Amino acid sequence: MSNNVSRRGPDPKDSTVRILWGKAAGICQYRGCNEKLFYDETTSHEFNAAYIAHIVASSPDGPRGDTIRSHQLSDKINNLMIMCDKHHRLIDREDKAGHPESLLLEMKREHEENIERVCNYLNVQKTEIINFLSPIKGNQVSINYNDTVKAVLTKKQPYSQYGKIIDIKSIYPISDTEHWNDLNTQLEYQFLTKIKAMYDSIGNVHMSLFSIAPIPLIIKLGVLFGDKTNVDIFHKTRVPDTWCWQDTNLTNSFRIDKTPISKGKNIALILSLTDTIADDRVTSVLQPNAIYKIIAEINGVDCIKSEEDLSAFWHVYQQVCNEIFNTYGGDCTIHLFSAIPVCAAFEVGRRRMPGLHPKVTIYDDNGGFIPTLTIGG
Repeated sequence: MSNNVSRRGPDPKDSTVRILWGKAAGICQYRGCNEKLFYDETTSHEFNAAYIAHIVASSPDGPRGDTIRSHQLSDKINNLMIMCDKHHRLIDREDKAGHPESLLLEMKREHEENIERVCNYLNVQKTEIINFLSPIKGNQVSINYNDTVKAVLTKKQPYSQYGKIIDIKSIYPISDTEHWNDLNTQLEYQFLTKIKAMYDSIGNVHMSLFSIAPIPLIIKLGVLFGDKTNVDIFHKTRVPDTWCWQDTNLTNSFRIDKTPISKGKNIALILSLTDTIADDRVTSVLQPNAIYKIIAEINGVDCIKSEEDLSAFWHVYQQVCNEIFNTYGGDCTIHLFSAIPVCAAFEVGRRRMPGLHPKVTIYDDNGGFIPTLTIGG
């Protein structure tokens, strides 16, 4: 019996080796190596340069060998790795002590999980990542492209390596009318040359939008995209610091309040989602003939946690716009005052229905509300 357990265990079957190759995708499984074991990039020749490495040696006297387990695990796929010559020699001869069983098992698991994760995305829909940036009250902003990739990889894969970037800024002070006219012109031009041109050349490409910019510009970008384009808007949260949605279910609701004041065509629409906007802040800059409000039952930065929440909001927004149109006519003006997250701002513009929704003047809070851009009309 002692001779039976001390000799070298059985060699892996051909079927086991083929499965191992598949799990490793023909790449050295040593952490960080990634050498292709079937192709020489210098000569462009294809050949088998792989070594079948045992985590627990096939012989009890070998690296990480065991009097019982060496024989038992000799032909088991969970005990095998494929490696390049360099790393096979490293773990079995040059640095056996630095490569215990636990470390090699961890390398094998990481490598095979990464390969499986990549393969899962081979046939999923592709999406072009769009990053939209503009300074907020003079403060520069940035978007980490790798973070946006992580957000889309839950369902899709990036269409191109770097996506598209819309980055605009104005030389005019924010209080100057030309500030918003300048930004509006830049936004329309970059959308035309970067987004519409791509859409026209490729066709109905899916897009994923990530934005850090003033709310009026995000609303305008929503208008430019419209509801016919195939685009998902992503919402950044602070805690945790991610672009991924925090829930898959409906977590909030939105109610409508309205206060008729007098006859006329100037209607204030207050969107109180991330914060409450008091009436006197609106009436200090406008004498509205009626005040409509959309109020989140759960008010704050986490007012929209899921795509279901976002859908609930924009349906209520469309309902309010329809009611204002039917009550005050198409020649009235909606004066929009908002405390809303980026994703909601985009849908305000995107879900606008030309010919059915009145003209909208968008206000921005800059130590008091100021008019910025007008859409429609």
